[in-house]
Amino acid sequence: MSKSKMPGVYFWCVRLIKDDQFIGLVSLDRYHDGKNIELSYEFLPQHWGSGYATEVVRKMIDYSFTEIDLPKIVSETQIANTSSCKLLERVGMKLENRLMRFGAEQAVYSIERT
Repeated sequence: MSKSKMPGVYFWCVRLIKDDQFIGLVSLDRYHDGKNIELSYEFLPQHWGSGYATEVVRKMIDYSFTEIDLPKIVSETQIANTSSCKLLERVGMKLENRLMRFGAEQAVYSIERT
């Protein structure tokens, strides 16, 4: 694979180490703007607030920069989803833009490889 090119879409199931229980999904895919790669995640509600999403998002950022050699990653979430906004800020992402999409105000966060 050439540098800074991401073929296809990446999807991973997130499972607990202790018992292999499925707890969520994480993905890397082309963002709506056609220029950036978006990091997305979904976790089952019973696992919210446990730190799993933060751990997985940090690992995915590292993977994106070291293994795929991406220069930048974006994530989009609803402004109303304050927990997700805080998570993205906690892992070092910065608010880049606000926009209306899917009938709600969205926050677009980004982080660049250093």
